[in-house]
Formats: sequence, C-alpha cells, structure tokens
Amino acid sequence: MTPRLAWIDGARAFCVLAVVTMHTVLTVQAFGIEIDGWRWLVDALGPFRMSALSLLSGLLLSNRIRRGWTDRSVRASVAMSWWLYAVWLLIFTIFAIAVGSFLWAGPLGGGSAVESWQAFANQLVLPRTILWYVLALAVWTALLTTLRRVDPALVLVVLAVLSVASFSLPVLDGSDQYRNICRYALFFAVGVYGSAWMRGELSRRPASVLLAASAGFAACAAVVVFGANTHVEHVLSAPRDLAGAGVVLACAVFVARIPLVGRGLAWVGRRTLPIYVMHGLLLEVMILFPGWWVPSLQKSDALSIVSPALIMFAIAAATIAIHEFATRTPIRVLFALPAPWRRRILKEAP
Repeated sequence: MTPRLAWIDGARAFCVLAVVTMHTVLTVQAFGIEIDGWRWLVDALGPFRMSALSLLSGLLLSNRIRRGWTDRSVRASVAMSWWLYAVWLLIFTIFAIAVGSFLWAGPLGGGSAVESWQAFANQLVLPRTILWYVLALAVWTALLTTLRRVDPALVLVVLAVLSVASFSLPVLDGSDQYRNICRYALFFAVGVYGSAWMRGELSRRPASVLLAASAGFAACAAVVVFGANTHVEHVLSAPRDLAGAGVVLACAVFVARIPLVGRGLAWVGRRTLPIYVMHGLLLEVMILFPGWWVPSLQKSDALSIVSPALIMFAIAAATIAIHEFATRTPIRVLFALPAPWRRRILKEAP
C-alpha cells in the first residue's frame, strides 16, 4: 500500500472513530455519568469529522463521477449506497420493533409496529437516523454525476449557498438529517473537483497545507467565538469546516508515516463501513441493557473517565469481527450489493 492510500485510509478511520466516540459519549451521559472532558472533545471535533469524511468520500469517487453515467462503476456505487441504506434501515426498524429503541433506533420506535413501518417508509426518503450518511453518498454521487458537464465553480457556489442555508431549513420532526445531506454536499463536491490538486499538494507539501488550513480555521473560529452570533457562525461554517477538513487530511499524512500507528489506522480505515452502520445498534443494546456496565462506571471515576475510549475501541473491534465473519457467508449482502445485481449493473459475466 502506498503512503498516499495510507493517509486517505487513516483519515477515514479518524473520522468514523470520531463519530462513534461522539455517539458513545452521548450514550454514557444519558445515564448521568459525568465525562465533561469527553463532551468538550466531541464538540471541539464537530467542524472536523463529517466535513473531512464527506470530502474524502468525494475524493475517492472523483474519477468515477467525472466520467459520468457511461462509467458503470458509478452506477454500482450509487446502487450500493442505496442498497446499504435500505438494508440497514430495515435492520434498525426490526430491532426497534422486536427489541426496543431509545437513542439511536429511537426515530423508528416509540409507537406501534405499524408506526415503525411507516417511519421506515418515510425515512427511505427523509432520513432521521445516524444512517443518513449512507443515503447521502448515493444522493451526492448521483447529483454530481448528472451535473458533470456543468461548470464546477457554479456547482460549488450553489452548494456553498445550500450549505449555509441548511441551518435555516424547516425542522420537520426534531431529528431531521436531510439538512445534513444539504450541508455536507459542498464538502463532497470539493473532494470530487479538487481531488487531483489535493492529492498533489498533500503529497508534496503537507506542512504547507497544514499551516494554511490551520490559519484559515483559526481565523474563522476566532470570528465565531468573538462575535458570538449564531447567524455569523452559520455563514462561516462552510469555510471553517473546509479548513478543518484540510487540517485532518494534512495531519493524516504525517500520522501515516508513523509505522505502527499509521498502518493500524489505515487498516481500520479500510473497514469503516461496518463500524459506521453497526455501531448505533451496539450502543442501543448497551442502553437497553445497562445493568452490566452502568454500575461499574458509577462506582469508579477512573473507569468512567476512560469509558468512551474503551467502548469505542470495543465497538470497532466487534463490528469489524462481525463483518469479517459475514463476508464469508451468504449474509455478506448486508455489506455489499447482491452479486447478480452487481454483475448486471457492470455487465460482467457470471
């Protein structure tokens, strides 16, 4: 594996593990366990994790998207994202009906079985769960592939306006995620259109990129903090978070050069799909059956302080292990398009 691929995978690992950590902290805090330092950390990482993850996804899909719909691999990418979203939304729904729901399957539970199935049908279009990002990849890829002949500058300007406007879009039911799809489409597009430039700059001058991105982030953050105006923060969120994504990618280049750490993160980064789609259900199991872990954290301050990291690593290990097993059985379709569909899309021989 080349160093370039190592830093891309390492950055993906950081972003997804940061998402899992955020949801873990919220889960632990739901039981009144004090971990204020962790809450500060996940809030501080807000401008970095999803912006960088969205940008990286665009960077990795750039070549397919720029070739347009005639490239059957882009059709397979869109189909796979739609398939994964529908499959895991179905699994979340069945879990909410059969076992129960609290935080992460909550938007699908809390009512009768009929209401849960209604929520499932509605969320095939308007997502409300943490699975929204999987649907977003299908939407963003299809959109930019369709607009591939439009001037990228025009597309970026429109998506920048949409990103800022996403904060003012209607709140339909309190846990809308369609606004995140609108907000982070810009970052995906920057990854698509700026792929070659970013790869080149990060390969040749990662220190310069890190310095420039850090300066841009600091400037935007300073205005946001000093001005203390929510509307100003919304306007500056796009440049601030783009700079934050640049910081993540540049740091990943340097981390990838650390032998064990870099290779370890890259290994995890190639397995982020199972971590992302499954971690919510594992956290939901913890919430629904707290008797085996909450008392231990309540009795030990030291254990409660390190608990988010321990839980995050345990979830990552468990989801990767489940995925490795699943790929060797027929249930591999939970993580990939059914083989006949994929062959038909790609026009491959059986």
